Amino acid sequence: MPKQVLPGRSPMSAGVVAALGLALALGVPVSLRAQRPPELKGSLDKLAEQNRIADENDLTRMDGPAVIRRLVKSGYLVSIPRRGRGYYIDRKLGRGYARRDVLWYARPWVRKFLQREGGHYADEFDGARFKVSSLVRTEGYQELLRSRNPNAARGDQDDTRSPHLTGSALDISKKGMSPRRLAWMREHLVTLQAIGWIIATEEMATNTFHVFVQPDFGPPAESVWEAAPAAGKGSAARHSKAARTRAGRSKRVR
Repeated sequence: MPKQVLPGRSPMSAGVVAALGLALALGVPVSLRAQRPPELKGSLDKLAEQNRIADENDLTRMDGPAVIRRLVKSGYLVSIPRRGRGYYIDRKLGRGYARRDVLWYARPWVRKFLQREGGHYADEFDGARFKVSSLVRTEGYQELLRSRNPNAARGDQDDTRSPHLTGSALDISKKGMSPRRLAWMREHLVTLQAIGWIIATEEMATNTFHVFVQPDFGPPAESVWEAAPAAGKGSAARHSKAARTRAGRSKRVR
């Protein structure tokens, strides 16, 4: 069977992944992207892929605030600090939604993404922070967003539901980012997507980067960067795929 490639991602050799991985580990952008790269273009296939991964991992979708509270109590959702190293949460998050207090949560691997990648961003830009404009959503909040933005995921079918309903996605605002910071963020997300840790889309209508974080995000960095340079050891992409398989067999997430 031919190797499947995630929609929006072109096949990458072990050498290319190794080079990208090394650049990311060192905090050095591979190139300065002034426009949205094709790897970050959105598509229905990409949206369906996020929903497929959510289903494979048994991720509950939030039909209301009570579900969020239950998953927080059981540890399947975690509180996201309003400010952290390299990021902060938009104070307007959930504006107009009666139960906006439940929208400041996400899956543990989203918090890990923010801690790690916020740290990279702060290191690169002298302690600067990027703005997170969305985390987990309920079906009611998604309907509210649809009334404001016709491009918001409609959810008419299972594979077109918003990944935010699973708590495994976040949006990073592009507003206020300098051209250099935008270029760095694009390159960074493309690299993480190539490794297999996220699925990312640069949304032009909302001026945000949408990031779906894989449940197995961020195995020890050195295990990826050390494995990637040696062709005999396989690519980082194959490494991450094997990690996802092991994670899926060992634990199912609710």
